[in-house]
Amino acid sequence: MTPQILETYNYKFKTYNITTNDSYILTVYRITESPKATKKSKGVKQAVYLNHGLGGASDNWNFQPGSRNLPFKLADAGYDVWISNCRGTTYSMGHKNYDANKDIAYWSFSFHEMGIYDLPAVIDKMLSETGTSKIFYIGYSMGTTQYFIALSELAGLNDKIAAGFLLAPVAYMGHLNSPARLLVPLLSTDPLYQIANLALMGRIQTVDQYRKQFKLSPGDICDLAATKCGVCDNLLFLLFGYDANQMNNTELPNILAKAPNNIGVKWFAHYMQNIATCRFQKYDYGAVENMKRYNSAQSPEYDLQKITTPTYFFYGENDNLAPPNDVQITAKKMKSGVLKGNYKVLNKNFNHLDFFMAKDADKLVYNRILTTMKRYKAS
Repeated sequence: MTPQILETYNYKFKTYNITTNDSYILTVYRITESPKATKKSKGVKQAVYLNHGLGGASDNWNFQPGSRNLPFKLADAGYDVWISNCRGTTYSMGHKNYDANKDIAYWSFSFHEMGIYDLPAVIDKMLSETGTSKIFYIGYSMGTTQYFIALSELAGLNDKIAAGFLLAPVAYMGHLNSPARLLVPLLSTDPLYQIANLALMGRIQTVDQYRKQFKLSPGDICDLAATKCGVCDNLLFLLFGYDANQMNNTELPNILAKAPNNIGVKWFAHYMQNIATCRFQKYDYGAVENMKRYNSAQSPEYDLQKITTPTYFFYGENDNLAPPNDVQITAKKMKSGVLKGNYKVLNKNFNHLDFFMAKDADKLVYNRILTTMKRYKAS
């Protein structure tokens, strides 16, 4: 749990419950002070928004030990660090009207709503609490999808972000080569989604729920013996890309005991539609409902030309979920001059999970982000 991890490493923090314009209640953790700070910083600290990926939550950023942990490195460097929990995660299941455990209507959202409601709510709270005029944004996987949506749909949000750093950018997905593609025929139309949604009551639940139901979790199966034999890491490599040298096998059972977090069925369905169409589009409800919502029989694409915030891509050559081909298609869709950096991680086996699990994630990715941030004055 994120609070326990922060307390263990003696990082002082505050907890915020932020209500979005569509009544979802998000829990966000703010690191206010680093134990490694030799003196209190003078003036206003620059704020950084960390946003996780699908199946994750705030604790994903804390899988790395203290010396390699990105939130801690940012706090140690003097930044005001805000760690998000997207709607639907175990940390952010509140709602003004719905009970997430009883009302299936709670789960009728995808990363589109996260982008147009969650991001502006958190960013506005950050600006209000810190007194700054701009923040930095660091997103991973689905956290990058939300960034693309938010900044293309809400023009004013571009002026509130000094720079965005996107790890494993996910927008165009036609070249995805993970077994996740097998879900496309099962979820890529709204009728199929509705069936799956009813069957699962809106979500694929956390490992804790499966532990309670089946007395077993991935962390129990992937004990040290299984890990040494390569049973579990090979499954992860199949899903996300092979990179044995960067896998921390000692920590893998602990990581799998905490992941995945809740995954909404509609999140999967929306991604499957994008894979099937090779487009980065809004959710497709079918021709009739699309006409009502979009005034078009076809679901419209997000217009990445509308993004004006300085943006940086970091991608892995061996990433199955955000493969280089798709990253470059996304890059070409961006407005000229907006993409300030399009960096391939200097490790040919770097995969999707490596951005928060790799032994050298700090050397290969995090340090470059910290260096680049110094170019901007976000406060």
